[in-house]
Amino acid sequence: MRQGPGGALGREKIRFLNQSAIINAIHRSGRISRTDIAAMLHLSPAAVTTITAPFIEEGLVVEAEVGESSSVGRKPILLGINYDHSYMFGVKVMPDAIVASLTNLNADAKGVVKVPVAGTEVSAVVAAIKQAQTMLGKETGISGTRLAGLGVSLPGVVDNSTGFVRHSDLLGWRRVQLADLLREEVGLPTLVENDVNALAAAHGWFGLGRQHDSFLTVTLGRGVGLGIVIGGSLYRGPRGGAGEWGHTRACSPAPRVMEHEVVTLEERLGDAALLRQARRLAPQLGENATPAALTALAATGHAGVLELFADAGELLGAALSDLVNLFAPTLVILGGEGLRNAPYFLPYVRPTLERHAYGGLADDLELQVDTWGDDAWARGAAGLAAARFLQVATVPLQVARLHMGSA
Repeated sequence: MRQGPGGALGREKIRFLNQSAIINAIHRSGRISRTDIAAMLHLSPAAVTTITAPFIEEGLVVEAEVGESSSVGRKPILLGINYDHSYMFGVKVMPDAIVASLTNLNADAKGVVKVPVAGTEVSAVVAAIKQAQTMLGKETGISGTRLAGLGVSLPGVVDNSTGFVRHSDLLGWRRVQLADLLREEVGLPTLVENDVNALAAAHGWFGLGRQHDSFLTVTLGRGVGLGIVIGGSLYRGPRGGAGEWGHTRACSPAPRVMEHEVVTLEERLGDAALLRQARRLAPQLGENATPAALTALAATGHAGVLELFADAGELLGAALSDLVNLFAPTLVILGGEGLRNAPYFLPYVRPTLERHAYGGLADDLELQVDTWGDDAWARGAAGLAAARFLQVATVPLQVARLHMGSA
C-alpha cells in the first residue's frame, strides 16, 4: 500500500528534516538554548528535547554552559556542537601536487601536508591522497573510526551531489567518477567539489565572508574562477557548473595595449594569457618565461608591462561590475596566485567597477584580497565534508557516515 504524506515515510522525512535543522541551528548559533531553538524553528520545546537527546548521548551535541534567563526561574542550558567529535580529511588537487589538511568538524586544522604528484593521471592523484592520509594519521594520531569523511577540491566542473568530475582542463580529466573511486580506495565517505567553491566555503566559515550572507570569491591564476554564496549557501547550479566565469566573453573598456578582440576572461587575465600578451611588449621575456618573471619585470617599472596590468585591472573591474549588477553582493573576495600582481592592477579595479555598477550597488561593497595559502582550499573541502556530515547526522548517529556517501 502506498504511503501518503501523513504515513510512516512522511513522518520519518519530517523527523530527519527537523534533526538536520536543529543541528544546523546549533552550528550557526554557536551556543543556543532549547527554548530559542524551538522558537527559531517553530517546534515545541518538548520536540527539541526529544530530538537532541540522542545527539547529546552520542557526544555530538554538548550542554555547554548556562545562559541568561529573560524571566524569573531556572536559567536555560545552552547547547553547542562538539566539533572534536569527529574529524575530516580535506584535499586540494593541483596539477603537480596535492595539499591535504586534517580538521575537526569546524574546519580547524590539526595537521597539513603537501605531497608531490607525478603526473595528473587519476591513479597518481589517488595514490597521493592515500599517502597524505597516512602521513596525517601519523602526524596527528587521528585515524580509523575517528575520521568521518573526505572532502576533495579540484579545478573543473564537478557534480557535487555525486562526486562526478565532468571535466577538468587543468588536470586533463573527462567524466571521472572520483567520489566512488576514492570511497573505495581511501575507505571514507567522499565529497568532491570545485576548488573555488571550496575556497568560498572556507571564507564563509572562518574567513573574510563569515559576516556576509551573500558574497563572491573570484580567483586569478592559471584560470579565472568564481564561487557564489547566496543567502549563506553555495550556488552550484543544477549540474555543478555554476561559476565558470572565466569562460564568459570579455571586452576591455578602453585598452591601452591589451588586444582588442572579444575573447573570454581567462584568455585575457589568466597567467598564460598575460604572459603571451606581455611578450609582445617585452620580448626579453621569451617563450619559457614564468608568471613570476612577468611580476619581476613589472617591479622594474617596465612601461609596457605596467600598461598591460592597468588594462587587466580595468577589464577585471568592468567584469566584476557585471557580477555586482547580477548578484548585488556585499563582499567580493579576490584570491589565487594571480594576486602576486595586485600592486600593479588592483588600483584600476575599484574605480572601473564603480563606474559601471548600476544604481549605487557598489557604494557599500567590500573588496577584499585573500592572502591565504593552498591549505585554506583544503580546509574548505574538509569543511564542506563536515557540513555534509552534520546535515545527514541521524539517529542512531553511527549511520551518518553511511548516509554521507549518498546524500
